[in-house]
Amino acid sequence: MTDRGRLDSHPCVAHRGWSGKAPENTLAAFRMALAEPAVRWIELDVRLSRDGVPVVIHDPTLKRTTNGTGRVADRTARELARLDAGGWFHPSFAGEPVPTLEQVLELAAGRCRLNIELKTDETDRADIERLARATADVLKAARLKEGVVVSSFDPVCLGDLRWHAPDLRLGLIAKRYVPGFAGTLRRMGVSFLALDYRRLSPAALAECARHGADVMAWTVNRVRDLLRLAAMPEPFLVCTNHPDRWLAAVRKQVH
Repeated sequence: MTDRGRLDSHPCVAHRGWSGKAPENTLAAFRMALAEPAVRWIELDVRLSRDGVPVVIHDPTLKRTTNGTGRVADRTARELARLDAGGWFHPSFAGEPVPTLEQVLELAAGRCRLNIELKTDETDRADIERLARATADVLKAARLKEGVVVSSFDPVCLGDLRWHAPDLRLGLIAKRYVPGFAGTLRRMGVSFLALDYRRLSPAALAECARHGADVMAWTVNRVRDLLRLAAMPEPFLVCTNHPDRWLAAVRKQVH
């Protein structure tokens, strides 16, 4: 199989953009991923700002990836855009804002598929429903349904998404796989499974394929793990912070 064939069989998903070379979940990281032809998908994390805008950031608090403090949910989207979300990674990225989902959709539309993870570690059930509704509204306004998967660890959140946008493709994120799981996904209306790469197996992949569910292995960064996955013949997606390492692993397997 050629490089191209193996990359088609194992599409690369840039985790939070090219987060190995740029600050995660920023426009800089997404632009870098879009510039690499081997990257077929971008994964990103979405939360709600205080004023109900879906914004792209992983943690519920601001401390790790911005120069701000406190909770994301306590700041408006405009206030979040004024924070520095890049300087922590390297001074050359200073001034990168916390982007909105709408900004990322405008950047990536027609150029790359998106896996949009909704972060639902909030304890308030109403907040989760608000996040699902607001995300569905942004995707509807952008007229994007093809090439987009909206995923979550929370099946209830996926149910909210199904209610607000029945045509959206949904993905469940899981840390393990048990026999029969693919059938459960199908009954839930879920056709995409993001699975911890350590739980990936030929049996799980075969079962998911029979039920029409695509599988993405998350999040693979060590070279030895990438090499092992590149050698597997079954089709699946690979989510990594380092698309260059994945491309090198594929080329090594081929040559």
